[in-house]
Amino acid sequence: MAEPHVAIVILNWNGKDDVLRCLSTLTRIRYPNWSATVVDNASFDGSVEAIRQQFPSQRVLVMEKNLGFCGGNNRGIADALDRGADYVLLLNNDTELHPELVSELVRVAESDCRIGAVGAKNILLEDHQIVWGAYGELKYHRDLVHLVGSRVPDGPELTVVKDVDWVIGNGMMMRREAIETVGGFDENFFGYHEDVDWCARARKAGFRIVYNGHAIIYHRGFGAANPARPRPFPVLYFLGRNSILFARKHATVPQLCKFVTLFFLGVSWWMVAGVFRGDRLKSYLWLVRGFLDGVTGRLPLRELGLQ
Repeated sequence: MAEPHVAIVILNWNGKDDVLRCLSTLTRIRYPNWSATVVDNASFDGSVEAIRQQFPSQRVLVMEKNLGFCGGNNRGIADALDRGADYVLLLNNDTELHPELVSELVRVAESDCRIGAVGAKNILLEDHQIVWGAYGELKYHRDLVHLVGSRVPDGPELTVVKDVDWVIGNGMMMRREAIETVGGFDENFFGYHEDVDWCARARKAGFRIVYNGHAIIYHRGFGAANPARPRPFPVLYFLGRNSILFARKHATVPQLCKFVTLFFLGVSWWMVAGVFRGDRLKSYLWLVRGFLDGVTGRLPLRELGLQ
């Protein structure tokens, strides 16, 4: 019997050098049955031209505008299902692949048809001894979520297979049946916490979300949020905005009250401290603005430089 087909979707937005490096590592894959498609979110840095020049056989879907992590990946996911994929593996453009990544994800996914998604351990690309992030926990505390294993040395406690609240979108392999049941990403999120939301919906539908610490992907430190890029992704704005979007969608009333109270207590303290550290005050104001836009449902993409 043939191995399940894994369709890899690589999302790119103005990351020419990153996506070219990522594509160059696809040849490392030892799993026998896979394909890869790049979804380009209307890049203006020559990404598409460079891909077609260096990888002329590479399949590329070019979007007419920046659809964000959610919209871009949704187009790639729909395309993968149309082409008969059994699993869809999502990759950021700023990643490099371990040879056994796909094999490890499939091994765990095939062990139980109730597994809706399997997540990989993200290792820091610049230092393979440090974990970029492993998996996530829902907290409804000052921060909505906690990323386990963020910027810590790798070790046996993170080299496990276990059910978790959510897995990181980069390196998340989704089962076809789970996508067909749950749908794709909620495009109201645009980017950030969309993976948390999808995993929450999958778990509510009866699927398991599993972290596999033996599946490794190498992830660059900043990615789309790199301040050196022409238009760095406004991380704090989206963390504030999408945290309240998620809480309104999934939290119980006590959880929502707890989160909002602790969020504003935390932000108030940060802003008082920011008065004495002018470099931080503007960042905290972006966090608050995002939160308020999340309450109203506003998403000013042009103002944020994202379209």
